[in-house]
Amino acid sequence: MNFFKKVFGGKKSITSVMLNTQNEIFDIYSVAHPTDAQKMKASVYLCISGIAILNDLGGGQLRHAIDNLVNETRELTKPLRMRVGELVNNAEQLEKIISDFPGDIQITGSTTVNGLAAFEAMYFSMGQDLMNDILTHNQGPMGTPGYAAIVVADGIFGEGKVEDNFLEVAMVLLKFARELTEAV
Repeated sequence: MNFFKKVFGGKKSITSVMLNTQNEIFDIYSVAHPTDAQKMKASVYLCISGIAILNDLGGGQLRHAIDNLVNETRELTKPLRMRVGELVNNAEQLEKIISDFPGDIQITGSTTVNGLAAFEAMYFSMGQDLMNDILTHNQGPMGTPGYAAIVVADGIFGEGKVEDNFLEVAMVLLKFARELTEAV
């Protein structure tokens, strides 16, 4: 098998790793037809978790790989459309996201936005805080991917939704970490 990968270029792309991971998480939660908002949330939370994982593994030396992850995730989300309110789980998150839009644009929870606008708003309003949160919880039994599983599942499906499926989601995030490092 390794011979075939070397000969035929079996390296996975970041996009395929992201999509496969999203599908596995949606399968765990029995979401057969995810909405654009769910796909957006999955993309953003996986991207932020991926940044934390790469920072943890690379000690800050993987800036190029992180940039590639962000750029490919941004491209992946471009065709999506959703209402701003569908991207959040509470009023505090809604305020954070809305505040990231230019002040002269009257954005509300019912405003429909494209994927690029949604990605930028979510990434820049929540990314740094979530990444730091994940990195401060990297000492658990499953390390950074273990805590990232909580952030991803609760981010996509709502607070506390990881509880019944923690082990399954954590295993998916461990696989995501391995495949992401192989893709970059």
